[in-house]
Amino acid sequence: MTEIFAYFLFSFAGVLFGLFGSGGSIIIIPILIYLFRFPIYEATNYSLILVFIISFISSLKHFYKKNIIIKDIVYFLIPTVIFTLISRSLIFPLIPEDIGFLKVNKKTLFMFLFSIVVFFSGLSILIKRTLKVSKNSKISMFLLGLLVGLLTGLLGIGGGFIIVPSLVIFANFNMKRAAASGLFIIMINTLSALLLELTVFEFDFDIFLILKSSSILLLGTIVGIKLHDHLDVILVKRLFSFTLLVLSLFIVIIELF
Repeated sequence: MTEIFAYFLFSFAGVLFGLFGSGGSIIIIPILIYLFRFPIYEATNYSLILVFIISFISSLKHFYKKNIIIKDIVYFLIPTVIFTLISRSLIFPLIPEDIGFLKVNKKTLFMFLFSIVVFFSGLSILIKRTLKVSKNSKISMFLLGLLVGLLTGLLGIGGGFIIVPSLVIFANFNMKRAAASGLFIIMINTLSALLLELTVFEFDFDIFLILKSSSILLLGTIVGIKLHDHLDVILVKRLFSFTLLVLSLFIVIIELF
């Protein structure tokens, strides 16, 4: 029953990818941690490969439609990839399994950090993104790219909730182009982390689990794309935001008790 519920939630994560072009990885990590009972390191690796598969397939159509222009996102992409590799290879392994002065283990620390990310992700969905800026926009994109790289390397998430609004505000992209570019950045970012895990750390993935999970995610993504033209997207965003806020609270309660 637990496994069936887990795969149902995977399909829900896919629907989010289809509707918004991001947000699915926020659901994937709790599934892997709390339902599949993966250690934090394994959970982040499986999240990386699942997010990569979805973002890769979703990016193909945007390349075909020429919604992605790489030179326009290079100031975001380069620091994101570099800091993903740094945080994945250097920072993540240096954090001990038991952190004495905080009286928590590594998994609890990371899930608290993850709950903060989920909380602000929920809030970001409600914020109207009408602000346009040009002053120091390249520097801002560079710094936000570093932040996304840190989150991807440590938590195994795509960071679309940061990438998309950042491209709207600092690169003056419209939402469609920002979502398309965000998927491409997530794809390259997660791919770089996966190559590191496969070559340097020689992580051994369960191929059968990946095939099952990615198939369900893709099915959900297709459903989300189909629903996009028939649902009140504003209402869906509000419901998703509420879900994330509740999820962040739920994670804190689990880790505390």
